[in-house]
Amino acid sequence: MENSVNVVREKIALVDDHGLVRAGLKGLLNSLEGYQVTSEGKCGSDAVKIANSSKPDIMVIDVSMPEVCGIEAIRQIRRHDQALPLLMLSMYDSPEFVLNSLKHGADGYLLKDAPEHELKLALDYVHQKKPFVSPTVARHLIDIAVKSMDSAAPTEQLTERQQEVLGYIAKGLSTRQIAEQLGVSVKTVESHRSQMIYRLGLSNSVELVRFALTASPA
Repeated sequence: MENSVNVVREKIALVDDHGLVRAGLKGLLNSLEGYQVTSEGKCGSDAVKIANSSKPDIMVIDVSMPEVCGIEAIRQIRRHDQALPLLMLSMYDSPEFVLNSLKHGADGYLLKDAPEHELKLALDYVHQKKPFVSPTVARHLIDIAVKSMDSAAPTEQLTERQQEVLGYIAKGLSTRQIAEQLGVSVKTVESHRSQMIYRLGLSNSVELVRFALTASPA
């Protein structure tokens, strides 16, 4: 007599811009008890569309993708859906990436080199709307939390060069003008700007300008 019992499997939306990586993850996720990949995407825009149309039970989304990145995608998703469990998947163990992912709506953050049992644990946690962070980066987050308890000024989180760039931003200089003042490339200044946004817990360049204007003396 055949077993007619149907196993309930939670629907997973998998979004990653690398086809081979996505295929491997799909096979791994489908092998886990209770889960099945039912929709796929390759960019942040796909993630937003899938969240609105396919109504998955969980979304596993890469942090770094072209066009619309994973963090921006979850920001857009959270404007309309606060309930969908979102698990960020990344090769980056930087606290800035982790904290900004959680800040903008992620329920969990898992490193791509995590063991299989950790992937299953992360899915179980976020499906229940419980926060999950890879143990290898949890120590960094604890250190940041402890440091944030002191009364240090936000600008003390920046390097000396970043504080210099911040001063030029407050004076209204463009990225190219700042690069000329410092004798560095435009790309280097853009990198400093991105790092400052993450370190200060800001969302975009507009917020960085506002911070620069309030943090720098007139």
